[in-house]
Amino acid sequence: MNVYDVMALTIHSNDGVLDSRTFQKLIYFISQLVPNIEIKPFRHYFYGPFSSEVASALEVMSAFSCLNEIIHSGFYEKYEYHLTTKGQTYAQSISEQHPDEFKQISNIVTTCNDFCELKTNPLSFAAKAHHVLVNMDGGRTGHTPDDVMRVATNFDWDISQGDADTGVSLLGKLRLVNAS
Repeated sequence: MNVYDVMALTIHSNDGVLDSRTFQKLIYFISQLVPNIEIKPFRHYFYGPFSSEVASALEVMSAFSCLNEIIHSGFYEKYEYHLTTKGQTYAQSISEQHPDEFKQISNIVTTCNDFCELKTNPLSFAAKAHHVLVNMDGGRTGHTPDDVMRVATNFDWDISQGDADTGVSLLGKLRLVNAS
């Protein structure tokens, strides 16, 4: 499955609407958990792992009328994406072609929604924590929030105890890591 398929299924699993920062985090988790996902590696960025491929795909899907982009102005601009009729048809077709992947993606979105109502900060804490943990200590599986805080400095991320606790807790619910 390519990035467009994954994005269509991700937004489809959330009743056809997501914001751009949430997209990055959810697609990161999906790329780590669902086999057969073809997304270029994520790099570390200020708000957590970031994929320029995901950002470009949002623009392309908007340009090809699969997504409507709504900009909410405020202290920070927030970009919200809604599936158009064309996008809904595409997502439905992909979900029928890949029912197992769609179920996995839906479960990831539901788990994140249940944990934090898809709020950007907790998703960012978890994505940062995972990125830190998979890049440390040869990939051992038992990790603590203290491990996250210690290694995060290698990525120029300042993660507080509460943020690390939140991140590791969500990772445990997603079964991305066995927390100690």
